Amino acid sequence: MITVIWADAMLTPAGPIADAELVFDGNGRITYAGSRRPGSAPTHDLGGHVLMPGLVNGHTHSAMTLLRGASDDDGFMPWLAAVQATEQHLTRDDVAAGLQLAMLEMIETGTTTFADMYHWDEGLLELVRASGMRVLAAPAVFTEDAVGFPGVSPWTGAEVLDATEALAERFAADPQIRLAYGPHAPYTTPPEQLRSIAERSRRTGIPIHIHVSESAAEVADMTELHGVTPAMHLDSLGFFAADVLAAHCVHLTPEEIEVFSRTGTAASHNPVSNLKLGCGVAPLPELLEAGVRLTLGTDSVASNNSLDLFEEIKLATILHRGVRGNAAAVRASDVLAIATRGGAEAIGFPETGVLEEGYLADVIALDVTGAGAIPHPSLISHLAFSARGSDVRHVFIGGQHVYANGTHLTLDSVEVRARAAAAAERLRISAAAGS
Repeated sequence: MITVIWADAMLTPAGPIADAELVFDGNGRITYAGSRRPGSAPTHDLGGHVLMPGLVNGHTHSAMTLLRGASDDDGFMPWLAAVQATEQHLTRDDVAAGLQLAMLEMIETGTTTFADMYHWDEGLLELVRASGMRVLAAPAVFTEDAVGFPGVSPWTGAEVLDATEALAERFAADPQIRLAYGPHAPYTTPPEQLRSIAERSRRTGIPIHIHVSESAAEVADMTELHGVTPAMHLDSLGFFAADVLAAHCVHLTPEEIEVFSRTGTAASHNPVSNLKLGCGVAPLPELLEAGVRLTLGTDSVASNNSLDLFEEIKLATILHRGVRGNAAAVRASDVLAIATRGGAEAIGFPETGVLEEGYLADVIALDVTGAGAIPHPSLISHLAFSARGSDVRHVFIGGQHVYANGTHLTLDSVEVRARAAAAAERLRISAAAGS
């Protein structure tokens, strides 16, 4: 079936196009993206809407939707301790409920692809497949013998690594699913294990997703322990010879930025989470100038409270302008590119993120009839500074219509919300009782 969408405007690599037409075939691949053509007949006439590529969340922990609002006013280390204590009461059903709730929220706010670190198994990945979304899933690893989520799975760190490879083989041909090794962070994973994971990655081709330099306390502790900052510690282990996605990167030094640039290491910028936890402001202008591969992420809702990437887009653009006292420090067009094409490439979905012939049709339609969208002479300005996730009306992923005018077409939103609410309440009671 051929799908033809008409819209008021569309964001393409060549720039915005007015009176736009987007066409994709039955395989979900774009065959035309340009100005409306005389004589064409739309299957979806979306007057009052604009089209853009689906957003890419470059770092989150989706199942943690059940911990929304946890330790809202605590700093990073106390917050982390509180969260990890609560996680000891999670069950696998909780993880499934939290994952599906996260996918509801992401789809509703225009995210089509996400990079995630948490517990993952075949059944959870099948939930993603059923939703239509794409994921780079990194089963979390701490130490070799540690069981990260005892109520969820008996897997030790060593067993998680083996399971990651088995899952990567199982989903090798799946266009929606990629796997990554998920060592939590340099301060929770021993050096010898980090070196071993990097060697595995080079051998198998499976990438790595890890937290790096999220807080000043982490940097100080690692420097005291190893004599170097976290990223330099990883570099000394040969870690960046693998394909690495590093989350946060708030406190990277110029030397570390050079290492990222030289090795092709990707960084996920997560401004809302970093500010909420008081971790600081990542050096986005320097990362851009160095040509570092970049994604934009929300982190978990336990440290953000929202999975709306439009919040991250606006903040990532204006935050650095205010910090630097320079309105040209970061351009809106650059941040939109990071949130779409750049993120898709960085987490391993290079056939998405662009509305252009030959790419897969991951596309969202935003309503521009509201007062906050009038006037909107510049599409880039509107998407970066005015648009909100609540403006999203339609979502297509690989050509599949997954969300239409507030209705989920691949997820039972009523059931998912009810299950998640019940799971969150049970988790709250269990954590409070300490049982």
